[in-house]
Amino acid sequence: MKYQRHLATAILSGLLFTGYMAKALMINVTTNDNYTKIESARPGDEVVIAPGAYSFRLFLTKKADAANPINIHAQDPANPPVWDFGSTLVEHAPGSYNAGDRGRGGWQFSGAANYNISGIIFRHCRNADRNAAGIRYYNGTTNLYIRACLFDQNDNGLAGGSQNSTATVEYCEFSGNGNTNADAPTHNLYIYGGWLNMRYCYVHDPVQAQNFHVRCREAVLEYNWFARARSFEGDLMTDGDFHGPGPFSQTLTLRGNVFVQNESPMNHSQVIALFNDGRLANLTLNVRALYNTFVGNGGHAAFVHLSNADHTRMNAEISDNILCGTTQAFLIDRTNYAAVTGMNNWLPKAAKTVGLSGTIQTASPGFRNPAEQDYRLADGSPCIDAAFAETSGTPAREYYLNEKTNRQWRVRNAARDIGAFEFTTTNNPVGSKNE
Repeated sequence: MKYQRHLATAILSGLLFTGYMAKALMINVTTNDNYTKIESARPGDEVVIAPGAYSFRLFLTKKADAANPINIHAQDPANPPVWDFGSTLVEHAPGSYNAGDRGRGGWQFSGAANYNISGIIFRHCRNADRNAAGIRYYNGTTNLYIRACLFDQNDNGLAGGSQNSTATVEYCEFSGNGNTNADAPTHNLYIYGGWLNMRYCYVHDPVQAQNFHVRCREAVLEYNWFARARSFEGDLMTDGDFHGPGPFSQTLTLRGNVFVQNESPMNHSQVIALFNDGRLANLTLNVRALYNTFVGNGGHAAFVHLSNADHTRMNAEISDNILCGTTQAFLIDRTNYAAVTGMNNWLPKAAKTVGLSGTIQTASPGFRNPAEQDYRLADGSPCIDAAFAETSGTPAREYYLNEKTNRQWRVRNAARDIGAFEFTTTNNPVGSKNE
């Protein structure tokens, strides 16, 4: 009898699941529609957005599962829809959500799960507090996937992450975000906490502050191109969701990225910074910088700055990177509270190498054509076959190719060479349109 009851329950569950799947909808949205259609999407539904300009807010809260995500994408990736608020503050635009923080994002995800967003342009998302974002996700939003979107001229491009939030960002471009009138710094990306993965993105030229400002428990930024931050490229700071005695730990992994420094940044002393701005006790901040290529402006900015004057414990691993255009691989404020390890980096002859092992120092790293932003290795480069063979977390892919041909990747042939590019790699690139 028990078996029969279980069997009946299983059959009923299967019928309900089949019926549920049958109810999945294709929701077509045009410029004649408003926020209602998109916000009504349920797990398994597909929202297809026609080309054109849209200027209403979205507030998305559904909890889908991984097998039945809510997919929202452009009808024509070659002619993407544009969420452009123009001179209207986001809080004054039409939308269903009317709480005091309604202006914090053109699209807001609150407690949502398993949304896939693709092929949307977010532009001119600004509010009276000068801290709006194209997309803001928070309140434990999980498995948010953002693909092939452009974030342009917003207060912040992408913002969010709280509690156990998780997000993955791929093939996106962030350009010209920031607000010079803001009281607090604004960035291309400002992630409050949680977990973040970011790949194959082109992140460049914020009008204020940094390309990325993250407070994640764990953030992995790999195979991206970061260029010309107004202040310095990025940082890891205190996760505001941490409370109590701890211990607490946060880690930023930078793998296979290209960094191009601003010719005249506001902050000349650092490129990547770690700082416990929340003054949280019992916190350890960690950074792993592996197989990156940094092209500096010829100054002395530290590629990694462990800003721990407050005695916060910090650790850095700096291995197999090309660090040209600077004389300083790292800077530690309080050496008694920090540790730096690293193997087989390339640095200029005049650079400091104390604390690093196996450093290669020659007149040039041997780029193919740096004048054309081709930072692949030329024949005879001293970086070829010079990587530390035992580095953990070696790259399997690489960014392709430069700032003109961007938001693509290809399989890296090996990890024997220093920097973001392997000399022997000849594989065809993969992009958001042909993956």
